[in-house]
Amino acid sequence: PEEARVRVEGGPPAVQDIDVTLRYPIELEAAEKVAVSPVAVSGFLTSVLVDVGDKVRAGQVIAMVDCREYAAQRTQAETAISRWQAQEEETRAQLGRLLAMDQNKLVAPAELDRARAAHRVSEAQLADARAKLSEATQRQGYCWLKSPFDGYVSERNLDPGAMVGPGGQPVVTIVKTRDVKVVASVTEQDAPKVTRGAEVHVLLHALPDSPLRGTVARLGRSLDPKTRTLTVEVDVPNAQEVLLPGMTGRAEIVVGKRENALLLPVTAVLNLEEASYVYVVREKDGKPRAHRVQVKLGVDRGDWLEILEGISPTDQVILVGRELVTEGTWVEVTPPKKAPTEEDEARKDASVSSLVGEKEGSDAEEAGAAGDDGKGTAEKATPAQATG
Repeated sequence: PEEARVRVEGGPPAVQDIDVTLRYPIELEAAEKVAVSPVAVSGFLTSVLVDVGDKVRAGQVIAMVDCREYAAQRTQAETAISRWQAQEEETRAQLGRLLAMDQNKLVAPAELDRARAAHRVSEAQLADARAKLSEATQRQGYCWLKSPFDGYVSERNLDPGAMVGPGGQPVVTIVKTRDVKVVASVTEQDAPKVTRGAEVHVLLHALPDSPLRGTVARLGRSLDPKTRTLTVEVDVPNAQEVLLPGMTGRAEIVVGKRENALLLPVTAVLNLEEASYVYVVREKDGKPRAHRVQVKLGVDRGDWLEILEGISPTDQVILVGRELVTEGTWVEVTPPKKAPTEEDEARKDASVSSLVGEKEGSDAEEAGAAGDDGKGTAEKATPAQATG
């Protein structure tokens, strides 16, 4: 029978400088978060003036505690001040009279000493009463629970009538969301590769068409003893307050550059359990035929994969139609799909904003974001991560 010829798309691999990145699942956290509870007073809640989702201002009263006990203490302190102030004025006047008489030697020294002591005692008692008034006033001020900054109520845990006190359950939790931080946990093996200031690309599951860009702002200085991971944080402005704490996604942390990397589309790569392969076109018996070669994968760029070993820049690789051929298949090669160019990367970078941009992504990007399994990888370079 006449040998069949299979039509495929083929061409040399693309050669391009690329970023070496680490991909990890991330979660957004509020830039500031505080659980509000009484500092130095205990009592029953008389009112809670805010609820979940309410916007609050710095210094705004958000709850009140029944502090009639401290009001009574303040009244007692004010009464004591009045009493000891009168006593101090009386002893001061008495001491003044005795000092005047002492100039003419008309007062016994012992009597003068008693007047001085009485005046010092009244001064001390007056100072003590004023201190108690200050303490009672301060404690009474703690009965009004206030917001420490502008933000939103994210949790409300208690209602009026609940008993509250230092160390107890917080009444509400307040978060500041005009700035958020991206938090990732990097494995022990990758931790030495990440540096402060490294570029980070973020894509959220809830906003697949609005990529974010930032730099590593903070690095933990020790690994979590339970997970053996290092915390990495990236600050992201959120002026429009579209980003919400708790959102999840994935981040790509740039840890290096690779010059003159060889790239192939994922359609060209066959991934088997033992290794990854591509088909190159070589002349045999005077005809272009498919020949399978084993390759080593590097960086995963989504639709394109870096090839570290197995082919050269001049090899003709079957880019589309790989599943139609086997070893030795006679092929007809048509021009390949356009490779990624520096202009493409520039346009891609221009669409990435430090703030959430307008939604301009494609259905393919959305499907890719939805299909992310949330697992971290060392350099997105293992065969299991690439799909042919």
